[in-house]
Amino acid sequence: MNIHEDRILFSRIASGDEAAFRILYHRYNAVLSVSVRKLLRSEEAAAEVLQEVFLKVWLLRHTLETIENPAGWMYTMASNYSLSILRKVAREKYRVEAITHDDIEDSLDVTEKFRVKELQGHIKNAIEQLPPSRREVFVMNTQDGKSRKEIAEALDISEHTVKNQLVTARKFIREYLEKHTGEGLPVLLIGVLLRIF
Repeated sequence: MNIHEDRILFSRIASGDEAAFRILYHRYNAVLSVSVRKLLRSEEAAAEVLQEVFLKVWLLRHTLETIENPAGWMYTMASNYSLSILRKVAREKYRVEAITHDDIEDSLDVTEKFRVKELQGHIKNAIEQLPPSRREVFVMNTQDGKSRKEIAEALDISEHTVKNQLVTARKFIREYLEKHTGEGLPVLLIGVLLRIF
């Protein structure tokens, strides 16, 4: 990974560039996933950690230009989230207090988890307000992972219709989120949040 390229991406993301966010996501998602899975030994827990990392990158985008080493910052964040999960598991298993983190950080974890659940709830509400045919296309794409071609064949409609339905659905969901949360999330991040329902 190139630190100079990463800093340029962070700078672009800081100004709200979704294409740069998408590039960063594809550049680091798999790499971070390997190290997080080694720590947690759980696909589901690793997916939650990565969701938290990329959500935080977007929500803190206005501070990204000050970060000297983007890769190191994201690795540290992923490690901290992973360790936090391991501590919680240990507390539940042995019913003892964690020895390395204070209550402030634990409450921050709770706040961030609440924020994710709140965003997921808004996305779910927005999806429910889509017309049935558009909702079906959107769910098949985002939650079932089907391509536009597969959806077109399954529903006996044109790929062009599928594309239009997806574009319209994403636009509606983004506008719904902006209206109800004041936060416009990239389509990619909406997709990431949908996978953890």
